[in-house]
Amino acid sequence: MPTATTITIAETLDLLDGPLSSFSAGFQAGLYALWLGSGISRERVVGLDGVLAKLLENLRLRIIGADCEHHRAFDRILDLADLSADEKAQIDITQPVGTWPIRTEIINRLWDKYSKVLGIELQGQPLDYLLWDVLDFPTTFARQRADAEHLAIAMLVLEGVVSDLATANWDGLLEAAMVELGRPNETFRVAVTGGDLRGPPGIGTLYKFHGCANRAIENESEYRPLLVAREAAITHWANSQHFTQMRQQLRALIARSRTLMIGLSGQDTNIQQLFSANGWSWSSDPVPIMFSAQELSDGQKSILEGAYLGDYEAHRDKIRADATLPAFGKPLLLALLLSTMFGKLVALAGLLTSPAVGTAGKQSLVEGLKALKRAAAQAGNANRYECARTIAALMGRVTEQFLGGAGSAGRRPYMPLSAQPAHLMQHDPAVVFSGRPEAAAALGLIGQGLVANHWSVAVDDPEQTTSGALRLVALAAQARVFLAANDDNINKLIASGAFDEEDDDVVIICSREVTPRQKRSPSKSWRTGKASPRYVSISDLLGGSASFDEVQERFNREVGL
Repeated sequence: MPTATTITIAETLDLLDGPLSSFSAGFQAGLYALWLGSGISRERVVGLDGVLAKLLENLRLRIIGADCEHHRAFDRILDLADLSADEKAQIDITQPVGTWPIRTEIINRLWDKYSKVLGIELQGQPLDYLLWDVLDFPTTFARQRADAEHLAIAMLVLEGVVSDLATANWDGLLEAAMVELGRPNETFRVAVTGGDLRGPPGIGTLYKFHGCANRAIENESEYRPLLVAREAAITHWANSQHFTQMRQQLRALIARSRTLMIGLSGQDTNIQQLFSANGWSWSSDPVPIMFSAQELSDGQKSILEGAYLGDYEAHRDKIRADATLPAFGKPLLLALLLSTMFGKLVALAGLLTSPAVGTAGKQSLVEGLKALKRAAAQAGNANRYECARTIAALMGRVTEQFLGGAGSAGRRPYMPLSAQPAHLMQHDPAVVFSGRPEAAAALGLIGQGLVANHWSVAVDDPEQTTSGALRLVALAAQARVFLAANDDNINKLIASGAFDEEDDDVVIICSREVTPRQKRSPSKSWRTGKASPRYVSISDLLGGSASFDEVQERFNREVGL
């Protein structure tokens, strides 16, 4: 059995499609708010373990004598690690912390005591001296490049299935993800205090209830005092007037939305108190509180006990088991993103009204879409960061091509399948006329070809103008596949340089009718001996076929591989 650490994206999809299908459906319907901790940022910002290692080294470098304040603070931190005499003997304060044989053990023991570490005071220095000065906060938490988790979350927000996020993280990586996706960081309404919520609404609300590094660096006088890291600051957060509105907002969020907690141990008492008596029943479906974890931490168990109060003791084993989602951030968030996207494609295919499709045909399209989803998960598992970047770039490129955009080179801004969850998208009257249901059908037909081993699928570099939605690879040939909503957009693809009318490795799938001139150009083929691009009209296939089997057979034949 895979663990939360070793599980692949495809194996996580198996969980979401199997025993956790109710949770997955609820998530895709927008029922869950995300609560995020340092676990999602560890590989980008110096994670909590890295913060502690950097703090120890910077503090060591400031020691000027056995009796100086920095030496005393250093010793007090080491005391928190409860080292034995033999372990203390492995410490050489004259050498960098990174060279100590005991370094990893020290950091592991301090990991859940970070607030005590940062709460150690030095005489004559500000209370946050270790955090701001010794740790060099402005440098350590300056804006950095988003990781796979942040990109996946940002795409889920843009897809409309996540609207509220609460995080104890100071970093600006979620905001950076929006920038990388070609969307301004104003897309999030970032709130450190209740007053920050009075600004214009964003596509998502990001509650940074322990402070915001970007704002503290840019506006030190106002936001540095709002950084919550020391044990005393965490304790007093529950009664601080600065955070009165924030507490009210978070409790309201917990009461109205289910919770998915990722990378957050729940060790801070102020977080545990927020979830107390939240009005949810432990037996609600889908599960009200979920944790991305192999085994629940003591803090997470405390959250569950407070949330379900009198019911917890009698049902604690069932409550804990139901609340555990054994997949960590990267595979979980990428699997949720793929499930959301392909769930929308399934919903779009469900809007088709052609008699040739019918119930059985729609189910075949669903199976084809599942095959594509699994292929994407398998292809992206080896490098999950590049997987997230490729999904983002591909969605920008393909959507621009489909809608007839300019088709410029480089990364295109991310455009969602829909800014609403699937159940709302289905009832948007404009969707039926958009060509998207037919495009979803085309992808389902390609997926069925994958199932039948007619071809495999790959993607080209979506930053290139000549990259299509997919590349189909058969034994004797391969082809770039472009999607276009209508015939006019095909002309725009040609004008943008996406392909040339003499290219023999191109399949253009159009949702609507295709002009006869574009459908075939026999004179060119006769002169050059090369096949010209193949133009496939989905509306033609659906309207001119008697059965779904005929639709699939004609599609395979017109693709020409």
